[in-house]
Amino acid sequence: MDFDIVVCGAGMAGSTLCRQLRRELPDASIACIDPIARPLPDACHKVGESTVELATHYLAQVLDLESYLREDHILKNGLRFFPGGGATHSLAERTEIGPPQLPIVPSFQLDRGRLENDLRAMNEADGVQLFEGAKVTAVDLAPGDAPHTIALSGPEGAKRTLRARWFVDATGRRQLLARKLGLRRSTDHLARAAWFRVGERVDVAELVPPSDTAWHERDRTHIRWQSTVHFMGEGYWAWLIPLSSGFTSVGIVVDGDIHPFEAIHTEAQARAFLAEHEPEVAARLAEPPARDFRCYREYSYGAERVFSPDRWALVGEAGTFVDPFYSPGSDYIALANTYATRLIREDLTTGDATNADRFSEWYLRLFDESVVTFRHMMGAFGNPAVMTAKIYWDNLQYWSFLCQLFFQRAQELPLDHQQEVLDEGIEFTRSHRRAQALFRAWHDLGGVTLGEARNVYLPPIPSILANAYLDLQKRVEPAELLPLLRTKRALTEEVLGELVLRVLRELPEEAGRTLARDLELATWELPIESRRLTLDDLSPRDRRRALSSVAKDVERCLGKPTPRDDVASWEAHYRACLDRDVTDVAL
Repeated sequence: MDFDIVVCGAGMAGSTLCRQLRRELPDASIACIDPIARPLPDACHKVGESTVELATHYLAQVLDLESYLREDHILKNGLRFFPGGGATHSLAERTEIGPPQLPIVPSFQLDRGRLENDLRAMNEADGVQLFEGAKVTAVDLAPGDAPHTIALSGPEGAKRTLRARWFVDATGRRQLLARKLGLRRSTDHLARAAWFRVGERVDVAELVPPSDTAWHERDRTHIRWQSTVHFMGEGYWAWLIPLSSGFTSVGIVVDGDIHPFEAIHTEAQARAFLAEHEPEVAARLAEPPARDFRCYREYSYGAERVFSPDRWALVGEAGTFVDPFYSPGSDYIALANTYATRLIREDLTTGDATNADRFSEWYLRLFDESVVTFRHMMGAFGNPAVMTAKIYWDNLQYWSFLCQLFFQRAQELPLDHQQEVLDEGIEFTRSHRRAQALFRAWHDLGGVTLGEARNVYLPPIPSILANAYLDLQKRVEPAELLPLLRTKRALTEEVLGELVLRVLRELPEEAGRTLARDLELATWELPIESRRLTLDDLSPRDRRRALSSVAKDVERCLGKPTPRDDVASWEAHYRACLDRDVTDVAL
């Protein structure tokens, strides 16, 4: 049987790719193979229930599934974080970071079994030929224009051979092609995970006694439970994700350098880990039995390439996997599928797949920078001050760059224009790498001070952070995208400058000097005016008036900085750390 495209794997990556290909290439012949036949159970055991803005835009707008998502899945109330660790502090005594209301730019909690059942039915109705219950036993990738051949073993041992111009591997962690071709590579992100599902709704509000009215009053409309909830401590975090089937997904992620894999690699050990580190969560989960259990010793990996001019592609976990902390997995499904679709479309219409090298390079560049967000960061997960700043920054970067690329359909731009846009991303990357180094050093040099529990609304409306989020609703002309990104990059660099000043203020002087030396702050060329370094000498009213909109926004979101009695000494400290001329005072 001959096809234009054969997709191996009918999970989320493979099924969404088939739908995208069918919508953009209505005349192409498409086959999709999966060893598991329908019906898949609701709440089937797959990780990746939580989506964020980029993936939701892909599902809702590119694949035209918005009505379906709203009817059959849970509208997500963003990401909600409780840093500080639960071994010594109750949930109500910990800082809470999360959105104040349901999203304007939507995201969803996906019941993966339900989604994948429904996508298969949609694709079949659209003319995609499904081979369910069939296992790929061999793939022969042919050079030149010769078709690839794919050998199948179907139910009851039936044999079949397919031929295809394009072969796409969407087999997930089986990584059919990556293993065959030796493409898998390390990300140097040593993290382990274990997760299971329980057959009932677990509401985070149940973990705080009703008598704590102040905590419950913060959620008057009772929407906390719709969030992806993160319980965070030193070297670990745990999640709760509600599913439309009434199940709840429960997971634990640990830094392999801090907690051994053996601490979570069975259900009993995972529950014991929760009992030690998040006892309130463990107590709520004591009764409902786990419906399943799975663990990964090392879940993050990259690839040498994901697209080839020899007419094959890797999408989803068949190619790369970043980290589940901010739920980016489905974002990278969207990115890989969109690049693959453009590449296949160009080849089927012009016979030219030479852009595969460039697309593979671009995708892996974006992937590598995403890994920077998570690598060696879990040590600070118990630190409320550091994590509030990090979550603020990471959201700002995500909404300002990666989301804008996808929402504005940068992958459809002419290649030279797209190269300019991605080159601009290198400047975002430089700031982002510096920010992550800053957060690590802040935690390492300052230690953890839990302080008074705070309720941090991110993003507060109005704010610069909220503007970056709401701007995702706006469409710009292709010629306007590069100037838009440059404007947003300048804004993020000013925010980074404010974060540097805050960290230097929070650390003891000696630790601040160590940080400045180790990070080479003097070389960062931050847009901090000398006038900014003198404002602490003003009255609170005059200082407030003199602060820039960015400085006010950072203080509004992160709270007031620690007051210092000897203002002149701290101004001199700032200048020494930043290598600014002590006599260069603009006031």
